[in-house]
Amino acid sequence: MDFKLSLTGNPKQVVLSAERAISPTRRFFRVTRRYAAVAFCMGACLAEYLINALTGKTDLGHRAFALHRWSARVLPWLGVRIVTEGRLPQDGLLVSNHLSYLDILVFSAVGPCVFVAKREVKSLPGIGWIATLCGTIYIDRSRRSDTHSIKPQMAAALADGARLVLFPEGTSSDGRQVLPFRSSLLQPAVEDCTPVTAACIAYEMDDGDPAVDVCYYGDMTMGSHATKLFGKNGVTAIVRFGGSARVFSDRKQAAQELHEQVKALKGQPTAAIRGVVTEPV
Repeated sequence: MDFKLSLTGNPKQVVLSAERAISPTRRFFRVTRRYAAVAFCMGACLAEYLINALTGKTDLGHRAFALHRWSARVLPWLGVRIVTEGRLPQDGLLVSNHLSYLDILVFSAVGPCVFVAKREVKSLPGIGWIATLCGTIYIDRSRRSDTHSIKPQMAAALADGARLVLFPEGTSSDGRQVLPFRSSLLQPAVEDCTPVTAACIAYEMDDGDPAVDVCYYGDMTMGSHATKLFGKNGVTAIVRFGGSARVFSDRKQAAQELHEQVKALKGQPTAAIRGVVTEPV
């Protein structure tokens, strides 16, 4: 894995502070540089995928690792720092709240993952293209039958040893609360007796409000949102993983218990998770 782990000396190393001013010229060059970094990593990820395809390495493991490698590269260039607590499960289903298009890059940077995402992600410029090539399973939220139609894809990914990430809220939000989980999205995992682990993602920044500057939801538009985000000093992504994975026999019970676990992870004191920082090499 392309990470080194280090202990932080001060548990309050990352704190919210007063907004720091930046000149329009400096902001312009920062935004331009970060867009260039995204374009470079998109091209590199596509090139790696094509090389893998030409050499017969088209399994989910290689596809997910390509996204992992280039997510780990691009996030520091975008000013995104990742702090984790708990152990990332080796496989099975990982269930998390959903805040932003950054979520896919953050989880991928922590470890190779395959995602179950809403169909709208597929149309996002850049991220949607890369996510598709790297094995993302898309679900149409407007069609209840789609939950059953993706079951074979989920089963195949899990049988292949993939770490599958699911956002059962069914949409993204401003992160102020964890939205109710859609139990139907958990049905394939229940039917296949898949071990499920809870996770929670949150963001902090010192020169803005993560609820509007990082979280992406509602009628926000990708271009203007990303441009504003790329002009910020930086973002800390906080990822918490729950304890042991569990197998559920009822989807409604799974939705309720996992929702409570994610809420509990979200409510943990910030200072309690400052032990380990992941920094892409």
